[in-house]
Amino acid sequence: MKKLARDLWVVLLDIAAVNASYYLALLIRFYVNFTLRPVAVNEYLPAWITFTPWYTIAALLIFMLFRLYGGMWRYAGINDMNRIIGASLTTTVVHILGTIIFVCRMPITYYVIGGLLQFAMVVSIRFAYRVLLTEKKRINRGERVPCVVVGTGELGRRVIKHLENGGVYKTVAVVGPEEGRMLDGIPVVSLDRINTVIEKAQVLFIADPLLTAEKRKTVRQIAGDKTVQDYTGYQNNMAGRIPLATLLSVSSGAVTVVNGNERRVYTSPDAALNEIPDRMDIERIMNPEIVLKKPEESNWNAWAEAYSSTTGQDVGIV
Repeated sequence: MKKLARDLWVVLLDIAAVNASYYLALLIRFYVNFTLRPVAVNEYLPAWITFTPWYTIAALLIFMLFRLYGGMWRYAGINDMNRIIGASLTTTVVHILGTIIFVCRMPITYYVIGGLLQFAMVVSIRFAYRVLLTEKKRINRGERVPCVVVGTGELGRRVIKHLENGGVYKTVAVVGPEEGRMLDGIPVVSLDRINTVIEKAQVLFIADPLLTAEKRKTVRQIAGDKTVQDYTGYQNNMAGRIPLATLLSVSSGAVTVVNGNERRVYTSPDAALNEIPDRMDIERIMNPEIVLKKPEESNWNAWAEAYSSTTGQDVGIV
């Protein structure tokens, strides 16, 4: 009941939705020439009025059972949609059985139209808030830095979403094997044709953990003096691992790397990144000098919002 009290506005809108949807179904089915047909006035409308209070209570209980209350609707996602679908199917079955058993059998079109309208209204109630917030962000954004993301896999999609939510970068192209297709509305070009989009961007983000060292080196050479950031550590950071690329990206000076029985000294972190053939995780760090700084709150908030929208889980500082 606490959830109902906290989401009182959602409950009130749900009450309106579950009743208006089936009333509109009656109008669509029987409203002809600006009047309701006699069979609707004499039989179906009284049955709807009689059943409405009981159906309202049943629908709210079912919505509670499917956890449609107490959610953070600014982060509404696919899991919320699945619960809404389950709740809508259940309430439709309850409405059909309830009217047949306790009042009268309604026309099939009434059940179909009413169920579809109720589903659309319930979805709109819960996702409208997120849509409005997204559009508000889009309208309030100023000039953003154009960038290119290298990688069309799951990590590439997450990086694009992360950059979009941060509000600083705008992805103008994605590099991957699926040339000619679109990823989140962004055109995909092959690595061989990266020259055609490189001039549009100021920053390149590498988001393909399977990209070989040779291809990474090619990307950096094509980028020239443009900024190149390796985001392949984004997913590893969520899992608690420290990727080599992430550590080297904030390192300076000569770097000594031990890989198995081989010990090699590189003149710079970029040289190490270009020469090491595979993606590596760090096993241990020996005698380093580490310089720390407090994280910027704005960056944390952007990352937290991106993570919540991707996973559906809320995050906070403990």
